[in-house]
Amino acid sequence: MRPQIALPPVLLALSLAAACAPRSKGGAPASETGGAAAADSAGDSAAPARQGPAYSKGSCPALVDGRNSFPTGEATYEVTLDLPAEPQGAAVVFVWHWLGGNAAQAARAMQLEAVRGDDKVIFVLPDSNGHQYEWRFTARPEGNPDLLLFDDLLSCLWQQYDVDLDRISATGMSAGGLWTSYLTLYKAEWLSATAPLSGGTFPGGYETPASPIPVLLTWGGPRDTYSTLSFDDTTRAMMDGLRADGHFVVACEHDRGHTLPPGGIGYAYQFLMDHPRGVSPEPYAAGLPASFPDFCAQPTAR
Repeated sequence: MRPQIALPPVLLALSLAAACAPRSKGGAPASETGGAAAADSAGDSAAPARQGPAYSKGSCPALVDGRNSFPTGEATYEVTLDLPAEPQGAAVVFVWHWLGGNAAQAARAMQLEAVRGDDKVIFVLPDSNGHQYEWRFTARPEGNPDLLLFDDLLSCLWQQYDVDLDRISATGMSAGGLWTSYLTLYKAEWLSATAPLSGGTFPGGYETPASPIPVLLTWGGPRDTYSTLSFDDTTRAMMDGLRADGHFVVACEHDRGHTLPPGGIGYAYQFLMDHPRGVSPEPYAAGLPASFPDFCAQPTAR
């Protein structure tokens, strides 16, 4: 299924190059509710359990299966949760929609229910709050409300569902792929792995992630363009930066242009599930799984 996707013109490259700056790392401990209870129960002699970030609004609202109005910072976003039968302790995958799209369209186009099967995974699908490019991947990280949305959602998921903080990942297509790429650079301390679809970084926009992070990059080859913006260029730029920094990268270059990959995103989901935070040894060191499409490979030097 091919979503109807539009993206901003190439002037974004200039604005991102000027906008990006180093960010602070980590997050403050959350209040002693929900997931924080696990840290308390570990006892004084044990290493403290990892804690999620703090929620910016004080007490978290209840998050339920389906649509949620979620206050964060000075804004309120609509966020769809797709919960498994037992959400306590689940992994989390953030899914970011494309320009002109929404959470429901992303869920249908990516066939998320079929992809998850019986896995204990929460899909989190925010709707943007009307920004001209949907997600603020051209803005500075300091004070970026979409970054705060990520932190606040993670905080409340941790407090309510004690989600597995070693299995927090993200994917998204087009504008959502650019935002997933931005999160890879600026939220690697929370993300275990990412899988941008037609994403990448603009000239001068790459920043070294704060922590090692495996990344699967998917794009539609030289024909993956919108107006004068080349996702072949943005993806390769991000791939070069990640590899130079020593991050594990898989490159999946199909030939369909600016669209979701043929055969669906099951391989990208598998990559996210196979890469919990800090996994060692690298599970794909000896090669990619046989189930991966033949357009995926571990990149070699250019």
